[in-house]
Amino acid sequence: MPGTTDLHIMREREVIDVNGDHVGRAEDLYADERTGEAVFLLVSGGRFGTKLHFVPVEGAELEGDKIRVAFTGDKVNNAPNISADESLSPSEEEQLFHHYGMDGHDGETTILVVWVATG
Repeated sequence: MPGTTDLHIMREREVIDVNGDHVGRAEDLYADERTGEAVFLLVSGGRFGTKLHFVPVEGAELEGDKIRVAFTGDKVNNAPNISADESLSPSEEEQLFHHYGMDGHDGETTILVVWVATG
């Protein structure tokens, strides 16, 4: 995964799952307010791109012009339904960390949107 200063290159890229299946398109990037470290991609998917899912950046890789995330499409599609706001509430963060089995969430993280794709 590129460093935080290079994350702009991920905008609007196709997102594929761990098996190489289409998941959607990268819309927003959410980062930890304290560290600036990228935490979640907001991915639009579904038939008309109207479904939004948060997907961890951890374990994701750039693969050509696509972003391969470390989860299956089913795991992404079954993620908690959370609104795409400027920041995630502590409860929303906890739901996402729990759903994806992510360790190390301290309950004090503030995750904010870093960029919004245009287009």
